[in-house]
Amino acid sequence: MFKKFLSGVLAAALLLGGATYANTTTADAAAKVPAPKYNFNMDKANKNVVAVARKGDTTSYTTGNTETGVLPEASQAKKVKLKYVKGKKGKALYLDRSSSYGAELKNVKLGTGPWTISFWVKADNSMSNFMTIFFTGNKITDPKNTHWVSITHRTDHDNGGDPYIWSHGITGGKNDEFPWYCAQDADGNWVEKTAITKGKWVHITLVVDTKDTCEYGEKGADGYVKGHHGWTYVNGELYGNGTVANKTMTNSNRFYLGINAWDIPFKGCYDEVKLWNKALTDKQVAALYKSEK
Repeated sequence: MFKKFLSGVLAAALLLGGATYANTTTADAAAKVPAPKYNFNMDKANKNVVAVARKGDTTSYTTGNTETGVLPEASQAKKVKLKYVKGKKGKALYLDRSSSYGAELKNVKLGTGPWTISFWVKADNSMSNFMTIFFTGNKITDPKNTHWVSITHRTDHDNGGDPYIWSHGITGGKNDEFPWYCAQDADGNWVEKTAITKGKWVHITLVVDTKDTCEYGEKGADGYVKGHHGWTYVNGELYGNGTVANKTMTNSNRFYLGINAWDIPFKGCYDEVKLWNKALTDKQVAALYKSEK
């Protein structure tokens, strides 16, 4: 399933695995950063940032249920009080994982079109496979209709690392999609590279443009996906780009920091979490990072 994908950005026959494309899907004349639709600065407790945990988690901090998963809920984290510590700017949300918990961003609705998320993150320890940095989806625990996208870590093949963009889309048990992409070198080849290291603040931005088609795999072959185009930025610079599964953003999405429905929660800090219902451009992402660093 892990094959290089084709890009519909320039031509269907062009291998995106051999090139890196800048995000110029919207007017790039000005680098002024638009105001985010949602801004969680994490300077203090917020009724829309709540602790969540999963019922039945094992002592290894996992659900033990990889087929459907267990949705993180506030009702399972009643004894957890979110912590706020010194951040990149002001204070930051700190997830210590002591009770296998994460945080949910409530009342976020980004529609079904292009979207962007950016945030600062600092890990307490080295990342492990599938540990979740950010996760959003709809019908998350329905194995026949689930749609989600995860910013995670993965090094169980010859490339990967983090931030690694992994997504899943399946409707009615058909057209099962599992596209992914990671860091790219100067020639556009996927490589193993880790940006999130212990004790270091890193600025991550993910842009998904539903208006820009991107293909993963070889047409007609197993695992082929014709989905949306995603771009990942680290500290304001393009890190990698590739395919994001279809229908992974709706107004019914749940938004999680540090936890998903299956894997080991993240331990560390989040600051300046911002979401847009539009695709930021290369220049806007660079300007955003410059304004916050």
